[in-house]
Amino acid sequence: MKISVIGAGAWGTTIAELLGKKGFKVTLWVHGKKTFQAIKKWNENIFYLKGIKLSHISYFTMNLKEALNKAEVVVLAVPAQKLRGVIKNVQPANTPVIINLAKGIEISSKKRMSQVVKEIWYNIPAENIASLSGPNFSFEIAREMPAATVIGGKDKFILKKLQDILMTDYFRVYYTEDITGVELGGSLKNVLAIGGGISDGLGFGDSSKSSLIVRGVAELVRFGTKLGGRKETFYGLSGIGDLIATSFSKLSRNRWAGEEIGKGRSKEEIEAFTTQIVEGMYTVKSVYMLKEKFNIDMPITTAIYNIIYLHNSPKDELRKLMRRPGKRES
Repeated sequence: MKISVIGAGAWGTTIAELLGKKGFKVTLWVHGKKTFQAIKKWNENIFYLKGIKLSHISYFTMNLKEALNKAEVVVLAVPAQKLRGVIKNVQPANTPVIINLAKGIEISSKKRMSQVVKEIWYNIPAENIASLSGPNFSFEIAREMPAATVIGGKDKFILKKLQDILMTDYFRVYYTEDITGVELGGSLKNVLAIGGGISDGLGFGDSSKSSLIVRGVAELVRFGTKLGGRKETFYGLSGIGDLIATSFSKLSRNRWAGEEIGKGRSKEEIEAFTTQIVEGMYTVKSVYMLKEKFNIDMPITTAIYNIIYLHNSPKDELRKLMRRPGKRES
């Protein structure tokens, strides 16, 4: 079976090596010339996955059409806001199964990633498109530390096939037919993790952060069910599971970005400092627009949006949250 992974960031490279270890013929498409040259020279992705030797990936290419050629499974490891631009000019010649790894909602269209893929690659049936999400940090999975994840799609038979393809002794894969819930949970948790990071940056403790995250779960469920996800999905790996990992881990880019914001840095300063994309800073904008459109009560998300995009003081936004009228926990 030929599998092509599109995108050589940390997660794409990790999944490509994982699949190669299982004996699949894996092609990794690399966008950046420097990254491509480094991989070819040192057999290592020194920019995104430093310290991990890539010994099981069959082929590397910068030609997207070549990467897609005859692939039976295509793994899209492209950041959410860049996915459309990467795939819009190339159509798969056959009808592969697609696994999306991006966690985000496109700002321009307010669409989930599976919807973007279906719109661009219109010849591929919706049943062939799945999304993977969970508490999975690339550097841990690449080092074979045990973790679990969930893959969402519409066809149970295809999902079970993908489950078998991805499952290893250290990477346990569950499946669900609730792709909407998987994608929304994976997207909104990044927003809430920024909030957790802001709490860290302000110097608050675990009580503050835990309170913020738990109330954030209420917003996640409220938002996700309104947009068609199942409540139980948000209490699983792509919801609370991923939220816990992303909010507390030092490996989390979203938590780190929030911490820097809490210390007084702006979105623009953070973006200038890192070469990696902080998905949550973009997703907060699309989530905010959707919550306004559907009139969903999301005070924490609103506060994070106001801090990032209106440059409001984090302490002022916290004060607003704490002074909201008392209510019954639900």
